[in-house]
Order: sequence, then C-alpha cells, then structure tokens
Amino acid sequence: MLLWLSVASAHMALEYPTPRYRSNGSSNNKACPCGVGQSNRLCDVASDRSDPDRNPNRVTVFNTGDTITMEFTETIGHSGRYRIAFDPDGADMGDFNDNILLDVEDPAGSDGNTGDGSRWEFSFTLPDVPCDNCTLQLVQMMDGNTVDPVPDPIGRSSYYQCADIILTDGPIEDVELPDGCGCSSSTPAGSVIALLGLVGAIRRRRG
Repeated sequence: MLLWLSVASAHMALEYPTPRYRSNGSSNNKACPCGVGQSNRLCDVASDRSDPDRNPNRVTVFNTGDTITMEFTETIGHSGRYRIAFDPDGADMGDFNDNILLDVEDPAGSDGNTGDGSRWEFSFTLPDVPCDNCTLQLVQMMDGNTVDPVPDPIGRSSYYQCADIILTDGPIEDVELPDGCGCSSSTPAGSVIALLGLVGAIRRRRG
C-alpha cells in the first residue's frame, strides 16, 4: 500500500527510455524542465528552466532517425495534453519548445492508450542528428485543455520527466559509456537473449 501511494503521488512514471529521475513519490516530476528543481509545475521561475544535472549512469543509446516507443504510466488521471520534445544539447525549456516531436490529447480519467490500465505508449521518430548530450522531455499538461497543442508549458499546470539519451549514426555498440554504467540501448532485451541462445546452439552443434 505504501509503495502504491509513493508511485501514485508522482502523477506519471516514465519507464522507457530510462528516466533521469525516478518517480519515487517526492517532487520528482513537479519542476520544469525535467522534474527536479526549485521551480514548480507552472515553470514560472525563470532561472530554473534549465537542468544541467545529466545522469551519465542512466543513459539510453539510439541510432539517429530511429522510431522508438516511449512507455509510461499515468498514476493520477488528468485531462489535457501529453507532449514529447527534444533538446540536442542539454535540457533547456526553450530548446524543448523549439523541438517538439509529439503532442497528443490526454482525455479525462486514468486509462492509457494500450488497453492495459493506465499504461501509455507513444511511438515517434528521433531527429537525424548525432548528439552525446541530448535529452527527451515528457510533459503532462493537466489544465483540461485537450484540444490545443502546447507550444510552451510555462505558466500552465504541468508535470515533467526527462530521459538522457545519446544519438549515434554508427553502431550502437561502438558508443563509449562510463564504466559500470547502468545504461541501455535500443536493442530489445529479448533480442539479446535470443541471440545468446542462438550462439549457444551453434556451439553445441559444433561440439
């Protein structure tokens, strides 16, 4: 029960790509632009519209131009909009506003779009630009306006989460990551497991 209350107070919990900050029931998605800071859900503190605290141990690597699926849970139902944006270098609200990748309706209630309770999935295409300090931002606009796209969430009641990513135009396995990094790539875990199984089968046949 305590775990449920902790997650529920977060309003939304980004699951993939790996979020910069875990939704743990604190104020971890109430401050722009990435969920933690001195600002608030109105993003009306100008000095806090940038978040330099990239987490090098929670990075997801993709190829440029990949189409990916963001996955998250809406833990408290609101009506408004969901917006996904991109910053090619850092995490600044102005850059996110200049690079909006998706902007869709969030109807009233807690039902997602997957048919699986409150889970949401959005597929979109990443920019075709290599970057090693780039960020995806998910905004939950919750002011009841489900119709009008969100060019700028400043001054409107919102929640925020970010995912630190790297975009490469070469092989993902060639990207250098920090030692001990708990990072991930766009290669599904199931594919890796299947590949390892295939390698094991080939070895057994040769033996």
